[in-house]
Amino acid sequence: IKGFSSCLLFMLCPNFRKRYPRGEFWNDGYFCAGCGSDFERALRYIENQEIHHSYF
Repeated sequence: IKGFSSCLLFMLCPNFRKRYPRGEFWNDGYFCAGCGSDFERALRYIENQEIHHSYF
């Protein structure tokens, strides 16, 4: 997940290369695991994150 997400991030946001010139977005000590959800479900969560976490 870390490798794919950093590759996608650098591809979609080329300016991130200026901040992370070595191409290492994630720290070696950072753990990331999939939750078994499909891509569309995760994308829907990210797109609606502001609504999901908003205060009423």
